[in-house]
Amino acid sequence: MYYIINKELKMKAKLVMTLAAATMILAGCNTDENEITDYWNGEIRLTSGVSVQTRANNTDVPDKQIAAGQTVYTWVDKAADNGATEYISAWTLTAQGDGTFTGSSQYYPTDGSNLDFYAMHGNFAFTEGSSTFPASAITHTVAADQSTNLGTAYLDSDLLYGLKKGVERSKSAVDLTFYHLLSKVEIALKQGAGKPALNGATVTIENTRLKAEFTPDKEADINNTDVSVAQAARAGLVTCPTGDNAPAPITIATEVTDDFSSATYAAAIIVPQTVAADTKFIKVALDGGTFYYKIPGGLTFQSGKKYQYNITVNQTGLTVNSKIEDWTPVSAIEGSAEME
Repeated sequence: MYYIINKELKMKAKLVMTLAAATMILAGCNTDENEITDYWNGEIRLTSGVSVQTRANNTDVPDKQIAAGQTVYTWVDKAADNGATEYISAWTLTAQGDGTFTGSSQYYPTDGSNLDFYAMHGNFAFTEGSSTFPASAITHTVAADQSTNLGTAYLDSDLLYGLKKGVERSKSAVDLTFYHLLSKVEIALKQGAGKPALNGATVTIENTRLKAEFTPDKEADINNTDVSVAQAARAGLVTCPTGDNAPAPITIATEVTDDFSSATYAAAIIVPQTVAADTKFIKVALDGGTFYYKIPGGLTFQSGKKYQYNITVNQTGLTVNSKIEDWTPVSAIEGSAEME
């Protein structure tokens, strides 16, 4: 009798313990359902142009967004209040075309230092982990053959630079604005008097030098809210040397339109420089002859500017209208991208 009662008590006690454990598990599940555990491990990520949740439009690439597959080199320093020491060298990132980048994993320092970021894209190469930030000018060359409109040669010719200082440790992606440091030329053709055939036309930009000397500067005031100050700072990073840099033609795509207001423009990137008066600048070669456009009075092409040319091709020559605009930077949307 004693054995039976004792056995029943033990079974009841076991049942109570089982129910208690189940209650604790259910309570734990309810808590997890309402609270998100933060597993961020201090990894650094960069973004530019658009948030990581949004895909770029085709019109964003490559002007408002760095195209997929393009390489960006980034140097990261511990900020000046921590001795301004180099922390990451030539971090090599690959743009995804939507504002995000892939590359090796890098992490914020454990000592809590703020970080300064310096990033560039151009026709040059560095070695991740060993190439120090350039202490002097480096050469960037635009392609002589940019005949595939917005193709690889055009993308490689684009020289971009961006910096951001005093970034605190955060799981939010570091948003960088990159600035186009060279000049962009856009050209569209339209039939004029005599209706010459244009589909077989060859278009070249004449008499510009293809090499630029780029001197990246960690102290350049390229993000100043005063547009004129920022523009001067960006322009000061690039020069056009004359030695071993003879003018050469740049082949550009042929884009023909019936209406300039809805035209698709052929684009090429050139080095900022002065084209003197009476110098042949645009060449249009047809079966019926070759025509040249000379910029009246000459022109100094400026860093970060876009130059658009509407060319009406007549049987006897060219009629050209042009305009100059700011070249849209690859701007970041602040605070919109967070580490998953």
